[in-house]
Amino acid sequence: MVSLVIEFTFAAEVEALQAFLWYETIKKGLGEDFKASVDLKIELLQQNPQAYSFIYKDIRSAKIKTFPYKLIYRVFETKIQIIAIFHHSRNPKEWRKRI
Repeated sequence: MVSLVIEFTFAAEVEALQAFLWYETIKKGLGEDFKASVDLKIELLQQNPQAYSFIYKDIRSAKIKTFPYKLIYRVFETKIQIIAIFHHSRNPKEWRKRI
């Protein structure tokens, strides 16, 4: 089985970088832990993108282990599009503006 390509929206890339930098200011290496958790979740998505529940139309959500974030994504025939790396405390209407 061929792995689906991962595509980040610009907003998701910015959120990932902001979270990484914020965690690094809290504790050296914590940003790397966050990145490793995101990378692991992406690997799991590639293995089984349908494993996570729909949260809105064709949009799914996968919780990132250890951190209060989730990957908001949609699956296409050849790719997985990461729409947001979203903190649990934020208003979901924020990521919905992107679709």
